[in-house]
Amino acid sequence: MYQIPTSGPNKAGSDLRSDARRNRQRILRAAARLLSADSTATTQQIADAAEVGRQTVYRRYPTREALIEAIVREAVAEFGAALDQVGSDSADGAEGVERLIHALARIGTDYPILLSGAYGVHGADGDRGGTTLGDGADLVGRFDAQISRGQKDGSIRSDLAPAVIRHSLFGALSMSIRGLGQPDGAGTDPDGIGEQVTSLIMGGLRPRGA
Repeated sequence: MYQIPTSGPNKAGSDLRSDARRNRQRILRAAARLLSADSTATTQQIADAAEVGRQTVYRRYPTREALIEAIVREAVAEFGAALDQVGSDSADGAEGVERLIHALARIGTDYPILLSGAYGVHGADGDRGGTTLGDGADLVGRFDAQISRGQKDGSIRSDLAPAVIRHSLFGALSMSIRGLGQPDGAGTDPDGIGEQVTSLIMGGLRPRGA
C-alpha cells in the first residue's frame, strides 16, 4: 500500500510554516518587550532582538499600529487556547482558575507591553478588569464563567463576586509581572509568579476548611 512520504513537498511546506510561526512569535515577543520599555524602539532594534532581518519585520508589520495589533491578537489567541484547554481538562472550577493564573503569568511576561499602558492597550472597556487583551470581552466572560463553575461545584467560595475575584487576580498578576527586573521586584520567572499568585489568591478563594 502506498504511504505518504515523511519527507518531500508536504514536509517541506510544513517546516516552512513552522519557521514562519516561530519567526512571527519571536518578532512579536521582542517587540512587546522592547516597546514596553521604550515606545520609540525602532524596527531595526526589534529585528535585532528577534534575530531576523529588518525587512522581515517591515514586510509583516509595515506600521507601528499593525505591530501592536498583531501583539494583541497573539495574546488573545494564546489566552483563548488556555481557556479552551482548561474548559475540557480541569477537574473543577478552582483547578481551572489556577491553571489560568499560570497561563496569564506567562502571557503577561511574554507580552509586557499589554501591561504597560502604552498605546492604550487595555481591555474591551474600563469595567472589564484591565484584561489588556484588546477585544477581550468574550475572554473575560469565559474567565468569569470558570469562576462561576467553581462556585457551583463548591471549589470556590460563593460569597465573592466573580468580578471582584477577577480584578484581584489580574491586579496581582499585573503588578507582579511589572516588578520583574526591578531592584525590589518579584525576582522570579513566569512559573514562579504563577505559583506565588496562586498561593496568595487561591487560599482565600477556597471554601473555609477545604
